[in-house]
Amino acid sequence: MKNVDLGLLFLRLGLGICLFMHGFGKILHGVGGVKSILVDAGLPSFLAYFAYLSEVLAPIMIAVGFYSRLWRAPSFWLKSCHFVFIFCLSNLLELTNVNGFKAELIYLYIAMSLCIISTGSGKYAIKQD
Repeated sequence: MKNVDLGLLFLRLGLGICLFMHGFGKILHGVGGVKSILVDAGLPSFLAYFAYLSEVLAPIMIAVGFYSRLWRAPSFWLKSCHFVFIFCLSNLLELTNVNGFKAELIYLYIAMSLCIISTGSGKYAIKQD
């Protein structure tokens, strides 16, 4: 028996919880680390506060299914830019000693995000989209 909506629920919960755990550290310790990365790259430090949006608020909304597509699209853009910026384009295809991608977690986040953006939250959501 196929239940796409249940699969979307698990997808949303997995992505939301994993992304929130990145934000949880920022809740406890602030965004100082993100600020220093941005300043070292010549970007304004106020951009670090968008981490709260993309790593705290958006993952919660995605996990509970409150306009998941709406929350995932901008959060996806911010996180993807962040990941690509940190790893740089040359490192995205770099392999580990067991021939897996070093950036495989990035690829998983991107794939999960694109699934949610393209399908929406599914039936088991606070507000379907």
